[in-house]
Amino acid sequence: MKTKKHLLLAFAALGLIVGTTSCKKYDNGGNKKKAEKNITNSWKIDQYLMDGVDQTSALLISNYVETFVSGGEYTRSYTDDSGDAQSETGTWSLVDDKDRINVTGTGSYELTAETSTVSTSDYDIIKLTADELWYSFENGGNAHEFHMVPQ
Repeated sequence: MKTKKHLLLAFAALGLIVGTTSCKKYDNGGNKKKAEKNITNSWKIDQYLMDGVDQTSALLISNYVETFVSGGEYTRSYTDDSGDAQSETGTWSLVDDKDRINVTGTGSYELTAETSTVSTSDYDIIKLTADELWYSFENGGNAHEFHMVPQ
C-alpha cells in the first residue's frame, strides 16, 4: 500500500513539473505553444511607442500592415510620408524558443521625423495571442515597440 502511495505521489510530482515547464507564456500574454498559429495573420498597427512613450500620432507612415503567412512568407506594406504605397516581401521564422521573430529580405523605413529610418531583422515578442501581436526592437539608440491587431 505504501509503495502505491509513493508511486502515486511521484507521478503527481512529475506531472506538476512537466505541466509547469511545458506551458511557456509571453510576459504580457499568449502561449508560446500557439505562437505559429497565432502569428499567421495580417496585422495592422494599433499603437507605436518609442522609448516607452506613445508616438502613434507622430508616425510618418500610414496603413502599416505586416502579413505572416504559414510556411514563412512575410509582407510589409504601408503608405510613406509622400503618399506613395510601399510593399516589401521577405521571410519570417520564430527563433530563440519562440521569443523572437526573425525577418529577412526587407529594408529600412521611416517612422517619425525624430527617428529618421529604422531597420531590424529581429523582433522581440512581448505578447502574442490571436487578437494581439506586440513586439519590440532596438535601433538608433531607441527602443521601438509595436502593438498590432488583426487587419
